[in-house]
Amino acid sequence: MSGSSNVTTDEMRDNLIFVLSVYTPLALLIIAGNALVLFLIRQTKSYDKPQFVLLGSLAFVDLLTGIIAVPMHMWTAILQKSLFVRINCHLQYSPSNIFISVSFFHLLLITVDRYVSIVSPLQHRQFMELRKIYSAIAISWIISCFYSMVAYFGKLKKIEGIFFCYQVDQRVVTAQRYITSCMVSISTILLIVMYSRIVLVARKYEKKKVGTVSTRNLIRKRYKAAKTSALIIGAFGITFLPYAMKPVLYLIYQPSDLLYWYDLIADVLIHMNSAVNPFIYVCRLQQFSCALRRLLNNCSTRA
Repeated sequence: MSGSSNVTTDEMRDNLIFVLSVYTPLALLIIAGNALVLFLIRQTKSYDKPQFVLLGSLAFVDLLTGIIAVPMHMWTAILQKSLFVRINCHLQYSPSNIFISVSFFHLLLITVDRYVSIVSPLQHRQFMELRKIYSAIAISWIISCFYSMVAYFGKLKKIEGIFFCYQVDQRVVTAQRYITSCMVSISTILLIVMYSRIVLVARKYEKKKVGTVSTRNLIRKRYKAAKTSALIIGAFGITFLPYAMKPVLYLIYQPSDLLYWYDLIADVLIHMNSAVNPFIYVCRLQQFSCALRRLLNNCSTRA
């Protein structure tokens, strides 16, 4: 993104067209979709269960993305300068960094919930108590805020150009990238291990007829929920990859129009994940689809 205020009329026009045609509909879709998800969760009888608490919390993070992070990127894309140019131009990236990190932690928590519910169904309620879940969510916010603030621990140097407003001390950049690499690597390994174990246990119950009929039905239902969680994580991974590649491309290539538009599109993709999640919930989870049908029926009856 930009730190320079020298923006030509043609550049501002192109950026305005991009924002109006892409960012504005995306922000409205994120806000409307996740607000609807929060409303539907409240309408379900199981809204206080761990799965729905985590999904509701994730929807809240996505809602904040549409309300705060996306508009800040819209401002930067149009005017080529930060909202906080007099304070610290790097601040414009903080909301997105925080929300992305919190979303990632939520995906880990959702996976752990699905893992325990299938591998150890009898201990699920005890292990995934609401108190523990709320504590984990709070910790995820604290860690994400700390991670986003790492960049401020080093001295910032003002530079001119269209990509960065300030250049962070290289040691701080290295530390942040090291933290990111460790977190992503360890988390990816944990996700693969947990989902592999989920598949093996679910197939064992299905093929060998282990347990009672009610137990197998419960495992089958929870296995479907686990596949939905995997789909959410897959969507996050696909949209996150171009965003994660930006620092690598900045090191390899010189600033250019092509790299600038790649930067914009990568930002759109990572925010698009917040718009995709509500569709996954409604299409894959029966409680959401039933609640939505009831809502639509009530609206048609009143009309």
